[in-house]
Amino acid sequence: MKEVGLYEAKTQLSALVNSLGDSGEGIALTRHGKVVAELHPPSGKAPKRGCLKSVKFRMAKDFDADALGFEEFFGEPSGALQVAEPKVGYKAKRRKGR
Repeated sequence: MKEVGLYEAKTQLSALVNSLGDSGEGIALTRHGKVVAELHPPSGKAPKRGCLKSVKFRMAKDFDADALGFEEFFGEPSGALQVAEPKVGYKAKRRKGR
């Protein structure tokens, strides 16, 4: 693997990318002689993302066709929901000395 300093990589990035595509060999980027990053040609495979990491994962086009609406799920129209009301006669306790 070819090693290139960060300054040289910054000034000649286009040439490095061209050589990467031509040779297919990776390039190690160094800072003060230590490798800090690597450039590699694309692998051709799509990256695995999220929780769908299986290559065999398939989702039907109509996976949500039978989805229930709000009313069917909760069994009542959305306007009929009740909001809890505070208890009548509730008083906050006072601390002594106030």
